[in-house]
Amino acid sequence: MKKTATSLGCLFLMIGLSSFIVHAQEKNTLRDSIAVHFNGDASVEVGSPYVGLEFHHSSPLPQRVSFYYPVANSIDLSNDYWTRDQTYSMALALKEGEKKSEWIGLEPFEMELTPYEVTFTKKDPSKEISIRYQFTKDSPAFVISYSIKNTSSKAVNLELYTDLQASLKTSHTFATKDKAWSEFRSEGTSLFQNFEDDELQNVQLFAGNIGLQPISFSAVSELDSLPASEKWWSGMSTTLDGQTATKESPKTPAFRYRYAQHTLPGESLEVVQVIGSAKKGEAYELASTLLQSAKEEVLAYEQQVLDYTRKNTFKTGDKVLDHSVLWANSILDVNRHYIDGSIQPMPCPAEYNFYFTHDVLLTDLAAVNFDLPRVKQDLEFITSHADSNFVIPHAYYWKDTKYLTEFAPPDNWNHFWYVITSGSYLRHSGDIDFLKQIYPYLSKSVNDFKTHKKNDIIYSYRPDWWDIARNFGPRSYTTILAIKALKEYLFISSTLGENQELLLQLEKEIEVMELALNKQLWSNEQEYLINYFEDGTLDEHYYIGSLLGSHYDLLSQERKEKLTATAERKIVDPKIGVYTVYPMDFQNLIEYLKLAGNEAGDPYYYINGGIWPHGNAWYALSLMEVGKQEEALQFIKRVMTVDGAINSPNGQPAMYEYRVSNKDNPSVYGKIDKPQFTWAAGWYLYSLYNLFGVKETEWNIRMEPYTNGELNTIEFNLSASGSKYLVRINGEGNSVHSLTLNDKPYHSLVLPNTSHSDSNTLEIQKGEMGEPLLTQVNATLNSISYSKSEQKLEMSISSFKSHSIIMRIQSLKKPTTIFHNDVMVESWTSTNIDGAIFTEIQLEKANPKDQIQINF
Repeated sequence: MKKTATSLGCLFLMIGLSSFIVHAQEKNTLRDSIAVHFNGDASVEVGSPYVGLEFHHSSPLPQRVSFYYPVANSIDLSNDYWTRDQTYSMALALKEGEKKSEWIGLEPFEMELTPYEVTFTKKDPSKEISIRYQFTKDSPAFVISYSIKNTSSKAVNLELYTDLQASLKTSHTFATKDKAWSEFRSEGTSLFQNFEDDELQNVQLFAGNIGLQPISFSAVSELDSLPASEKWWSGMSTTLDGQTATKESPKTPAFRYRYAQHTLPGESLEVVQVIGSAKKGEAYELASTLLQSAKEEVLAYEQQVLDYTRKNTFKTGDKVLDHSVLWANSILDVNRHYIDGSIQPMPCPAEYNFYFTHDVLLTDLAAVNFDLPRVKQDLEFITSHADSNFVIPHAYYWKDTKYLTEFAPPDNWNHFWYVITSGSYLRHSGDIDFLKQIYPYLSKSVNDFKTHKKNDIIYSYRPDWWDIARNFGPRSYTTILAIKALKEYLFISSTLGENQELLLQLEKEIEVMELALNKQLWSNEQEYLINYFEDGTLDEHYYIGSLLGSHYDLLSQERKEKLTATAERKIVDPKIGVYTVYPMDFQNLIEYLKLAGNEAGDPYYYINGGIWPHGNAWYALSLMEVGKQEEALQFIKRVMTVDGAINSPNGQPAMYEYRVSNKDNPSVYGKIDKPQFTWAAGWYLYSLYNLFGVKETEWNIRMEPYTNGELNTIEFNLSASGSKYLVRINGEGNSVHSLTLNDKPYHSLVLPNTSHSDSNTLEIQKGEMGEPLLTQVNATLNSISYSKSEQKLEMSISSFKSHSIIMRIQSLKKPTTIFHNDVMVESWTSTNIDGAIFTEIQLEKANPKDQIQINF
């Protein structure tokens, strides 16, 4: 294992830490800007690439401890996923003087939370309890700091008992492994649990103490075996005898310690434990090293997260929005796990042991704007785990005794998202060489999903965006994604010079599919994009997947407006978000849809009408498509931000996987599950980029800046065509007055496909319309210039032979003449709206490169 350098140790001395749990006197400003203070019922997940922790009901006792090194093993005493919040993996007891010992942590604590650490606190007249969980940067361990402060007026003897059960559940199959042999070493009163089990990869767990040492310990649980009772600690003895289990007679493992200290008024009993996992034989050296370096590693990990958060700028001036930007960026750095020798993005810190291609690709749709190395690494990882026939993985994980890959079958939506995200990466990066490497895999995904095309519609076994149920029929969601993916594949092929002889045919195929989507799957009665079942009957459900038909511009403006209005009536709860489906009745369709029991969840739960972050984003994006940016802004603030989640029914700090939508039951309405979800963060950032001005088609990236009376200065990072931009939007009004690129006038809202310097500044000034601007074109823009003296706008664009090009220009004067490769264009359309001229030019026979000249 790589060991962290100790240079940060001096920092600890300089800032005068009296103990590990005491904050530095001068807190990090960015950290304070991220942190949330919360006092209420909450579920919490925090973690690092090596360990993740899950808590429920604001208890400082974890329900689950997930270790990812050497493989994904977890401490988890629960027996049912839906009731996992009722079983703790740790027990704590406190004795004050002659008082009776009490179990602590069974009631909610207040908390200070960031995505990478959490501190729980509770006060009463005699004491203040603080329990803090932190993580090391390069070592597979976490740190628990306990502080019991004597706030009474008298000296008192304090005794603290900590008991972390150490039985493990395996990755994927969740088989219980409740036997280990144990060892004790005096340095740090360290305990080691040795599992002789190939399914766990013969893992060693370890625990040690920094600072105050325990007066007694035991490496053996009082539980004989698992499963444990709900209150397994009840009646347990806290008197420990230094027990370990031999290799010949392994026992149920636990890390049990007892501490004691005489404390004067104002003094604290302070305990710091380091707990981790290692390969067989590694734990001894690793534990010894961490007893010296854990403090530095914790600081280094925090600094890593803060550095990542700091470099991804998106500022709106709205405190609620900007706080959630910091939170989302932190999540993107935190939610990564060790898997098979590398660190890869994962859905959440503690509850997923699997790499899911889908989750990574959805997140990267946002990350392409500001973190291209991340996206390239993700695409490389996905491609490297494809099979010999170029089929990409659906999931990758440890099962039983080896890593396994689930490959994506032809109807799997990973094929669509793989092509869509790859196309977006190409637009933002200009990385033609890499796209050439993965082009065979992209082609295979296209060929696979097209095998399910029938009557120009994509048929699928799944009802919408999830991967459960089996009822083969025509689907709006997969057809929408197929059209978008084919447009991306067309762009990629054209840019790479691949399959040039097929591009015109592919363009016509896309046009036919768009028409089919609108003719076959648009319902005038329901005013929504619909689906059918295998037997030909109408699927009367309203699904979130249909909203992408608006976002990907596959509907007329009238239909976009109707679809968005229908969504508002049928699937939007204005307080907490968008139902995945309406009506919520999949519990009645188990046999018909071939569901595996209640895998869809009860009504209002999980996929059966629960509220998921991408559904919220897709509705907000649909609002933007119909010109309701202000409504989209307010919806995002209310539903998709951390503050919005806190202030909603049963709210808490979260960017969640899903929440319960049952408004008829106040006790669960808005209840959040998996509170730190990677693609919730991604979709939040994606929505902000779209709201404030970044519009992406398959051919280019263009700006459609939005400001209002309160938010009239927006600033964000943007990567486009391999160039890095700092975009600043200023002013108000419905029009763009002017643009400057690196302080020089620029006459296009479409960004060019040419590299500039490593650091570019694009300034957009809103206000009354000024000089002519290119606003849209379905081709790649190579260059553009405007001569004020000659009143001439010239540009170079690229596409493919015989491509149909549409471009739009805004100006104060109507064009007098337009030339395409020096040939005069005979007709175009200009519309005068309040004194501004909007011109649309159609060119039916493009060349690979075209020159356009517009005279005014």
